[in-house]
Amino acid sequence: MLALLLLPCLLLSSLTAETSIPNDWIEYTPGDCNLIISSPHGGWLRPAEIEDRTHGCLAADGVTCRWEKSCSPVAPTACRAVTGADINTQQVAAQLVEHLAERYSCRPHFIRANLHRSKLDPNRPVEQAAQGDRLAQAAWKAYHETFMTAAMERVQSRYGIGLVLDIHGQSHPEQWTELGYVLSKELLNAGPQDLSGSSIRALQARTGQSARELLSGRLSLGSLMESAGYKVVPSRSHPSPGSGNYFSGGYITQRYSSLISGQIDAIQVEIASGIRLNPTACEKFGADLAQQVDQFRRINGYDISPRS
Repeated sequence: MLALLLLPCLLLSSLTAETSIPNDWIEYTPGDCNLIISSPHGGWLRPAEIEDRTHGCLAADGVTCRWEKSCSPVAPTACRAVTGADINTQQVAAQLVEHLAERYSCRPHFIRANLHRSKLDPNRPVEQAAQGDRLAQAAWKAYHETFMTAAMERVQSRYGIGLVLDIHGQSHPEQWTELGYVLSKELLNAGPQDLSGSSIRALQARTGQSARELLSGRLSLGSLMESAGYKVVPSRSHPSPGSGNYFSGGYITQRYSSLISGQIDAIQVEIASGIRLNPTACEKFGADLAQQVDQFRRINGYDISPRS
């Protein structure tokens, strides 16, 4: 993880008088600019004291899922718990942080879960993420209520605007990297006319650019990555997924974006498995993503000085 491992980290030794967790389960390295990098699914720690997450059960209404580990009967389709890690995504996130800091003078705030996804899923509401396990709940609170909240408040108070990048991985057969703006596949296919229901709502309001320009125009993040040699959706070549697979953005992208309010935008980055599972390609992607993110932030006015 490059020089990042040598940096002093702000760690959590305890959350409350009742519940404490080891320092290395959830980590936060503060930054010096208005970017926040989130890495929830790249962890590897499987402490025995946290029970493994399991599929949930349907409640009596036949729609709502219950997530207590002892519930029955289990509904593995309707209430599926994904427990596989997004391999090498934390490495990419760490490289992204280091390249932005060393080459582009912007060290993002960096929050990551070192717990394996079978123990905790920070990209879900706490009921599904921790399934009632006391230690997993404490780790979830560390990720969100302590570290993400601290980073968001720091960016808001010092800059007023900012950008969250939530780093993930997927194995879809299209082998494209998917950028999620909390817009469904159907909306992208139809061609959204405005971004008031997206995770970059504030960006559009601030710049006045059209939805097409921001999502798949020449200077969109997807098109910038495409110019670096990557297959990306949405982008100029792939403005929408069509009938292909696509993740539109999950809990973190929704919660920490301008979708509801505020001036901090968010984008979910779902990296193709062909990149993540190839060490050379994975390392190159981290450097290329940093370069294009830096371009994107400068083009769209995120590169501002902190308030005095």
